[in-house]
Amino acid sequence: MPVELDAISVDAAGKWVFPGLVDMHVHLRVPGGEDSETIETGLKAAIAGGVTTVGAMPNTIPPIDSPQIVSDLISAASSLDLARCIPVPCVTRGRAGERLVDFHKLHEAGATAFSDDGSPVHDSGLLLQAMETVSEFNGVIIEHPEVVELSGGSINQGLIAGELGVRGIPECAETVDVARCLEIANSCAGHLHLTHLSSPRSIELVRSDCFRQAGVTVDVTPHHLILDETAVLEHESMAKMNPPLRSCESRSGLLAMVKKGMVDAIASDHAPHAMVRKRKSLEDAAFGIIGLETILPLTIEALYAESGMPLLQILSLLTKGPARILRIPEPGLTVGDKADIVLYNPDIEYSLYETGTFSKSENTPFLHRRLKGRVEAVWMGRLIYRDGQFE
Repeated sequence: MPVELDAISVDAAGKWVFPGLVDMHVHLRVPGGEDSETIETGLKAAIAGGVTTVGAMPNTIPPIDSPQIVSDLISAASSLDLARCIPVPCVTRGRAGERLVDFHKLHEAGATAFSDDGSPVHDSGLLLQAMETVSEFNGVIIEHPEVVELSGGSINQGLIAGELGVRGIPECAETVDVARCLEIANSCAGHLHLTHLSSPRSIELVRSDCFRQAGVTVDVTPHHLILDETAVLEHESMAKMNPPLRSCESRSGLLAMVKKGMVDAIASDHAPHAMVRKRKSLEDAAFGIIGLETILPLTIEALYAESGMPLLQILSLLTKGPARILRIPEPGLTVGDKADIVLYNPDIEYSLYETGTFSKSENTPFLHRRLKGRVEAVWMGRLIYRDGQFE
């Protein structure tokens, strides 16, 4: 006899259905930065962007460097019943670069990935020891590659910086540290991930024959794929991020390398800031832009509409790739599992200025940009979001 199911019917004609995205690089600003973002506003922004799992970076106040803070974040996120929060605690205590955290205790609290993001682990001996230690439980070190002695500027070192009369950040500030990290990874056990790479040269180094055996993974951001340094002329401090937007040639190089399969993941580097810290001069404004609610339409615009990359390959960079790096189950649509599903309308056009953001902050050069494609519904065991509203 027929079995009655407690189910709903959704018309998905002309729309896309895929697993929830995994954004492995998100700044929720909690604890200590609640004027810019809270766990609730950050996770709502994630869901509105089709992101059902976020990796929460540790440059908070205090930094995420203790099992208690990791447990508190997991508990707070779980109580909201929104996107999953995967804390990514520090590599060094207080992100000070002097003493390593207790990786095993943090792992017991639920962490598998570690980063001093916002700063590099500049002590090569500590980076080596960290990689070897986390390899004992198949963990990963996520490194922010930067030689701070070579950076110190506000935007990319190039024509625009010269035109505006501001100090620039050269690509070698990234590539020199990438080379250092690769040499370390080549000589030890453990998984190293290099995040938000902005220079094609960085990716060339990672994929070169002499470093291929190291098994290093990399991610890039949608904003580095869709904008170049000229965006600063229009958007000023709203287009200031670290690493900075690079030249037109570098942007084209990044796009080509993603198409060739040389990149493992795409991450938003969602970095909310209260406007008091962004409405300043280029020299004084904070680095970073929000990205959770734009990660899908911008990635699809850059890689699918502009570059013709296969859609399934793009979605893999937003789902399976980051999940593998974070050491969490890969999202998928499997019979018997709880739904983790996004319904996406690829044709709708809008702007964040018109719809508003769920994030507490609006620091983005894309606020007035016409975006094509929007999340219409998200299921995580149940329907939690539909047509701009949370159930």
